[in-house]
Amino acid sequence: MMRELILLLFATYIPTLAANVQLLSSLPNAAVSKAMQLDAAGNIYLAGSLTPQNPKNVSQDTSDAFVAKVSADGSKVIFFTVLSGSSADTAAAIALGPDGSAYVTGSTGSSDFPVTAGALQAFFGSCCVSQGFLVKVNPAGAVVYSTFIDGTTFTQPTGIAIGNAGEVFLTGRGALGFPVSGGLPAQGFILKLDAGLSKALLSIDGYGGGLIALDSQSNIYIAGNAEPTGIGPGLTLLTLPSGGFQSTHAAAICQAGGGPGGSFQMFCPYQYVAKLDATGKLLWATYVTGTYGAIAAGMAVDNAGNVIVAGTTNSTDYPVTPGAFQTAYTAAATQFVPQLGPFNYYMGPPNSIGYVTKVNATGTGLIWSTYFGGSFQDQITGMAVSPSGDIILSGRAGSNDLVLADTPDGCRPSPNQVLGFVARLTSDGASARATQLIQGSPDCLYLSCNSLAVYQTGWPLALRPDGTVVVAGSNGTVASVDFSSSSRISCLTDPADNAQLSSVAPGQLIALFGANLAPAAPYIPTAGVAQSSNTFGVFFNGIPAPILYSSGQQINVQVPYEIAGASTAQMQIISKQIPNPVSETHTLGVIARQPAIFLSLAALLSPFPGYSTCGGAVVFGQAALALNADGTVNDCTNPATVGSRVTVFLNGFGVMTPALATGVIVQGPPVVLTPSLDPGPFTGTTVISTASVPGSITGVAQVKLKVGGPTTLLNGPTLAGTPSRERVILIWTR
Repeated sequence: MMRELILLLFATYIPTLAANVQLLSSLPNAAVSKAMQLDAAGNIYLAGSLTPQNPKNVSQDTSDAFVAKVSADGSKVIFFTVLSGSSADTAAAIALGPDGSAYVTGSTGSSDFPVTAGALQAFFGSCCVSQGFLVKVNPAGAVVYSTFIDGTTFTQPTGIAIGNAGEVFLTGRGALGFPVSGGLPAQGFILKLDAGLSKALLSIDGYGGGLIALDSQSNIYIAGNAEPTGIGPGLTLLTLPSGGFQSTHAAAICQAGGGPGGSFQMFCPYQYVAKLDATGKLLWATYVTGTYGAIAAGMAVDNAGNVIVAGTTNSTDYPVTPGAFQTAYTAAATQFVPQLGPFNYYMGPPNSIGYVTKVNATGTGLIWSTYFGGSFQDQITGMAVSPSGDIILSGRAGSNDLVLADTPDGCRPSPNQVLGFVARLTSDGASARATQLIQGSPDCLYLSCNSLAVYQTGWPLALRPDGTVVVAGSNGTVASVDFSSSSRISCLTDPADNAQLSSVAPGQLIALFGANLAPAAPYIPTAGVAQSSNTFGVFFNGIPAPILYSSGQQINVQVPYEIAGASTAQMQIISKQIPNPVSETHTLGVIARQPAIFLSLAALLSPFPGYSTCGGAVVFGQAALALNADGTVNDCTNPATVGSRVTVFLNGFGVMTPALATGVIVQGPPVVLTPSLDPGPFTGTTVISTASVPGSITGVAQVKLKVGGPTTLLNGPTLAGTPSRERVILIWTR
C-alpha cells in the first residue's frame, strides 16, 4: 500500500533546459537581503536584516541590520557586520564609494544604535518610534562612520546614491526639518551630505520615499511614494505640477488594506517619478499608479533621461500600454480570508503582480508599460539594465504559470512554495527573453508563505559585466544565474512535500527533474528498486544510488546512507541510454537529518498557503498522507475516529538505530526505530512508535499515532531535535 501511495505523487513533466543556477556561499539562514551592489573586482556587497540570535530586548529587538561582502566567485563571506541596538534595526539600501567603502542606510528603533564620534546627528530623535541611520564601513567591514538620520516625524531611509564628488544622497519617508528644508507636506525627503558626512548640503521635505538615482549632470531622479491624507471619503493625494502623465491619481483611493507595502493598518503607497536639478529644483513629476498603489524596487535612467521603474502593484488598473509584453492583470486567483471573529471584516487588496514602466524624459507620458506576473501572486524585487538594453528583473514567484520557459511542473513555484526568479525583458518592453527560477532555495514553504501579499522581502539583483546575474534571497541565499549555459537537471525535490532541496540526508528519497534525463518510457523496477550503473544511474560521492522510478523528465532515487558524516556530496547523473547522453555533476550539502512528513494532495495542491482543501472545506494545517486504523486513506470524507490509531510516513530521517541498509526493501515485521518522532507541544496526539515499513525501501519510516481531539494537529514535530519541514500537520478526524 505504501509503495502505491508514494508512486501516486510521481508523474512525468514537461522537458526544459534550465540556465545554470549556482548557489554561492550562504549568509546566515535568518538573513534577508534587501539591497546589493558589486565592486569593480566583482565582490558582492549585501545589506538587509536578520533575526537576532540573542536579542537584547525580547519584545522589541526583533531584527538587526547587516552589511556583508562575499567574494566575486561566491566561495567565501569576506565580512558580515551586524549593525544593531536594543530595538528593531533594518538596512534598506547600499551604495559603494570609489575606495571600496560601503554606505548603508536604513531604519532603527534603537536609541542605543551605535554612532561614531563626529556623527552628524549623535542622538536618537525623541519624537518617534523609528528614525534613520547612515553607516559607512571600510573594505574590511569595520564601521568608520555611523550617524542617526533624525527628523521632525519618523524617518525611514529607503534609497541611497553617491555623487560625482563623493557626496551621499538619501531619500526616504518622513520629514527631516534641516534649516535648508522647505516646501511641501512632510511625506518624503531628499538629503544630500558632503563627502565627509559632516554637514547637509541639500535637504528637501515633500518628495522622496522610494529610490534615488543621479545622472551625469547631477540631476536627481526619484521613484517616490505618496500616501493619502485626510479621513474617510475625504482622502486626497499630493497634487503634482500639471503637465505630467498623471498629475494626480484620480481613481479611488484605498481606505485600508494597502498595496504591496501595506497591512490592514496602512494606506496604499502611490508611486510617482520625479526629476530635480542639482540644486533641488523640481523639473517634473508624475504619478504612475493605480487604485491600490505601486512600489518601485528598481529604477534606471538612460542616456536620454528616460526613466525605467519596476516593482510590485496590487492595482488592477495600473497603467499599461498597447503592444507591451503583458497588458492584462492576471493575478486573479481566489483569496482566502480566515474568519477569526465577528469583527473580522477586513478584505485585503487584489493579489500582487509585477510591473515594468518606461517614463519619457519629460514625465509627460509612458514610452511603454507592462505587467509581469502570473495567476496567483508575484513580486518584482530588483532590476538592472544590460549593456544591450535588456531589462533584467528579479523577484518572488508564487504563480506556477509565471515561468515562460518549459519548466517541469515539479520545479514550478506555487502558493505553497514561493521561489526567487530572474527574468529578461527586451528593451522595448514588448517581449520576454527568458525566465529562470532560483531552484533549490525556496523563499517560503506552506505556512510560512501566508504573508506573500506583504511587500517584497528579498531577492535584490546585480548584473556582472559577463552578463551573469547575482541575486540574494530572504533565507541567506546568494545565487548566480548564467543564461549563456544550461543544465539538464532543473531541480531536486523531496517527494514527501515537493520542497526543493540543496542538501540531502543519508537514506533520503529524492526526485530529480529535468530534460531528457533517461529513456522516455516510465520505468518502475519490478523488484521495487534497481541499482545505478555506469550506463544509467545517479551517484553520490561515487556511491551508486538505488533507483525507484525513471522517465525522460524524472528520476527518483535513494541517497546512500554511506554519505553520513560528509559535509558535501557530489551528485553525478550518467545516462548513456538516450540519443543525447547526460553526464552532469552537482554539489549538494549533506546534513544529518531533514525530516519531512508525506503530505496529501489536499495540502500539496491547496491554493491557500498553510491550509488544506478537501470536499470544499478549507482547513488550517497541511493534511498528511495518512492511513486510518483499517488501512484506508485518511481524508475529509474518510476521517479517523478520535482516539484511534493513524499512520503517517516520514522521509529524510537520516541514520537510525538499528542501522538501515541502502537500497533494501524492508521485510516484515516492522522494526521500531530510534530516535522517534516528537509530535510537538499542545497537540493532543500521542506518538506510539516510529518504525520501518515492510514492502517499502528503507528511506521511508511509518509513524503510528493515537489521534487526539476533533482537530488533530502535529504542532512543530521534531526528530532528535531537528524540526520537520512542515510546522503544522493535519489529520482528518471525527
